[in-house]
Amino acid sequence: MSNNSGFSLELVEKYELLGEKRFRFRIKGTSLYINVSAENEDEALKKAMQMVKELELDKLVTEIFKK
Repeated sequence: MSNNSGFSLELVEKYELLGEKRFRFRIKGTSLYINVSAENEDEALKKAMQMVKELELDKLVTEIFKK
């Protein structure tokens, strides 16, 4: 699950916690994980991508991979 920003997310776990569907993604090539709640995998991916961009992790990962 990649995008234009030079990073991709890998779904590593789907689980339910207190009646809520949870999804755990890993930014490929790193040990950074993003956990989100969502109704389905597509919504979870969108939320995780948005979180990565809001935290500017995409810029950090791109810079690390350049080195």
